[in-house]
Amino acid sequence: MTIKLRCGDYGYECEFVINEELTLGLIEKLREHFEDKHGIDFTIEAVTQMITNRGHSLESIKK
Repeated sequence: MTIKLRCGDYGYECEFVINEELTLGLIEKLREHFEDKHGIDFTIEAVTQMITNRGHSLESIKK
């Protein structure tokens, strides 16, 4: 399942977008972006929760 994640959807004034298969790698890319560009060190679990809060199930995340 392809998913489009926009940094702006998580409260940042930022144009960063990821559009790819929903995997743990994608979650790590988003986590790294938050840390590198916004100085916020979220855990993988926190970013996963942010994604599920936007309507995506844990079961849809491919390992």
